Amino acid sequence: MNEKMMDTYQDSRPTRLALLWMNLASEPLISLYTLIPFLLRKDLNATMFQISLFVTLRPVLSVFSFYWSAYLKEGKGRLIVNLGSASLLAYLPFLFFPWAGGYWFLLFASAMYQLFSRAALPSLIEVLKRNIPKKPREHAFSLFFILSFVESGFLGLMFGGLLDAQLVDWKMLFFCAALVGLSSVVFFFRLKVPVMQGNPDSKPSGSLVHPWRESFRLVRERADFAYFQGAFMIGGSALMLMAPALSSYYVDTLKLSYSNITTARFIFMAIGVAGASLLWKKGLSHIPILKLTLWVLLGFGLFPVALLMAKIDPWFLYFAFFIYGIAQAGSHLIWNLSGTFFAAEQDSSPYTRANIMMLGLRGAVMPLMGGLLCDLIGPTPILLIGTFLCLYGAYYLFRRTRLVLNI
Repeated sequence: MNEKMMDTYQDSRPTRLALLWMNLASEPLISLYTLIPFLLRKDLNATMFQISLFVTLRPVLSVFSFYWSAYLKEGKGRLIVNLGSASLLAYLPFLFFPWAGGYWFLLFASAMYQLFSRAALPSLIEVLKRNIPKKPREHAFSLFFILSFVESGFLGLMFGGLLDAQLVDWKMLFFCAALVGLSSVVFFFRLKVPVMQGNPDSKPSGSLVHPWRESFRLVRERADFAYFQGAFMIGGSALMLMAPALSSYYVDTLKLSYSNITTARFIFMAIGVAGASLLWKKGLSHIPILKLTLWVLLGFGLFPVALLMAKIDPWFLYFAFFIYGIAQAGSHLIWNLSGTFFAAEQDSSPYTRANIMMLGLRGAVMPLMGGLLCDLIGPTPILLIGTFLCLYGAYYLFRRTRLVLNI
């Protein structure tokens, strides 16, 4: 580590403040964004194909965001420029919602948000890695994630009540949330990031296949990283397969209101996240990352089981989201910080980009397949398939990690 980086570590407060404000300022739009599939089914009468198309945006556009950091990354403050400009472009389209809020513009705005919010991630993680030491970085990442979910609890109750009572147009809510989110850009551009030794200010390869080769090389050369990607590929595919069916299940089968879904999502899921985040963070210091990932997949596997039981007793809906919150807390921490673990003292960006690339690959197929299957056989069988895949992913990881971890 060079002398400049040591100086940065001596005062990481500006970076921690920027991370805190980013979490708090982004949460209003994130909270509303998570309601879009429910909104599409309940208010806009969207078809399963339209919902599947929306769900597909997030992972598929990750492939394009993959190139953002791959070709605009190092030297002369580019990390900060990438982070700030990507954040700006992610929020900008929502400012036009009051005047253009139909399905196709909503799809366009969502595409921009998914593209550039993912594009900012490798730069963000690398900025944190260079400006905050390991333990304080993990603590801040977990604590601020918890605070954002506490915030989402209050926002969820407010949004659910406003939408059920039809007191505010949902388009105006998105407009206001985007304005708040844009304020985080100011904090980003005030940060200074040291340049790593041995990483000269040079342009990356212009080849379109270079980032793909780089990611597949990491998977080939690092068995532990390959097992990690395989487990997330199986479990992530299960969640994407279920995503379109969940909207149908909530609206058509369980007959939920906005208040029901926001209470489940923003209260019970938030309790699960808040209660488990610090435990996951502590686990990262004592338990191998692959073993923790196994437990994340088990949690996601129990989520659809509890949802199916909500047909018997509505309280199982809230229990399901509580379980999901516990699993999501671990998934969020592990997936986002995995690059810093596998990279050690090297640049973590290639590992983070590999995560995004794999996300895009499974996202190109699974949501559309889930929507098609939901039309053919209904949402309940899809939830059962999702459970099986998550549990199989945990079994896969258990078998593979025994080769490298002695567990």
